[in-house]
Amino acid sequence: MTTTTQTKRNPWLSVIAIAIGALALVITEFLPVGILPDIARDFGILEGTAGLAITFTALLGAFAAPFTTIVIKQLDRRIVLLSLTLMLIISSILSFLSPNFIVFIIARIILGLGVGGFWAIAVATAAKLVPSDKVARASSIVLGGISLGTVISVPAGSFIAAHLNWEASFVAASVFAIIVFILQLFLLPRIPMELGVKVKDYLELFRSKKIRLILSVVIFIVAAQYSAFTYITPFLQQVTGIGPNLLSTLLLVYGIVVIFGNFIGEYIAKLGLPQMNGITATIYFVSFVVIAVIGENLTATTIVFILWALAWGMAPLGSQLWIFSSAKNAEAAQAIFTGIFQLSISAGSLVGGIAVNAINLTSSMWLGAILVALALIMVIVSMNKKQNTA
Repeated sequence: MTTTTQTKRNPWLSVIAIAIGALALVITEFLPVGILPDIARDFGILEGTAGLAITFTALLGAFAAPFTTIVIKQLDRRIVLLSLTLMLIISSILSFLSPNFIVFIIARIILGLGVGGFWAIAVATAAKLVPSDKVARASSIVLGGISLGTVISVPAGSFIAAHLNWEASFVAASVFAIIVFILQLFLLPRIPMELGVKVKDYLELFRSKKIRLILSVVIFIVAAQYSAFTYITPFLQQVTGIGPNLLSTLLLVYGIVVIFGNFIGEYIAKLGLPQMNGITATIYFVSFVVIAVIGENLTATTIVFILWALAWGMAPLGSQLWIFSSAKNAEAAQAIFTGIFQLSISAGSLVGGIAVNAINLTSSMWLGAILVALALIMVIVSMNKKQNTA
């Protein structure tokens, strides 16, 4: 049961402060996607290697999510959130000051710790601030910050790099992070938690065959997304032949369609969560295969890229609703979902980078198609099991 934290502050301003923190973290996490060729060129590395900037952040985020919830226990969430935002500031500053790729990766590792911890507790903390009948709204505001971050990050990085340089993107991220920290300092009240998450809560989740199957679907869908999307900027530049200005515009349109897909997902979810994830995986598969085959055609690639955005708008919502509807402990489920999600980003960007370095940019699309096909098989298995037990 959610109890409201007693404070003279407007609780909704506090919720917004958490949402803006989530926004800042997500923007910085995915910023390299829009500037990957610039990072690779400046550090003198292959583009597939530059993708490690996404891989290491997500990998540390995967471990930080469940670890943070266990370690912090009943610690005041205000202190925790401020500490995690401070990690964002340190990471952003170190990123644009990095003299070499190793230091840049260290900065990204610091960010990963902040991202995983913040994602794991943000929604539950926001829910703690408001009356029980307003929890859904508070949660949607925080999740909206995360969604908006995925929309802004890639086109913003691409736009700034096209007009200045890639380091300027992280200068902007640093300034934004400092503003967020100041806002949280003034807007967040003390947020004590009566109960923490224990190791046994996670073990109980993994004992469920249904939960394990759902997490398998999450792994393959998210890994498919980031095996291809991490390298979308060099793909569109080198294979499709898109210039910097059109690239920024197309990435912005992609982000807007992602938000639209999120709203559509609410209605498709009424068909059933396995069905929703099956539809998403099918759209993904078609998109990856078509782009891999006709990637040199600007018009066709643009249309299918928008279809891809629609799928990504529905995917996180569908998988999150699916696991939450099947789990007893919501906070533990959130942490596990965050950890698996980040781990899948890490794995996808890593194998995508290996494919790009070893073969070519188009191979990342074929890899995405293979991974999402495995997700589709898992969804079909879950639907068959449900029919057999009906």
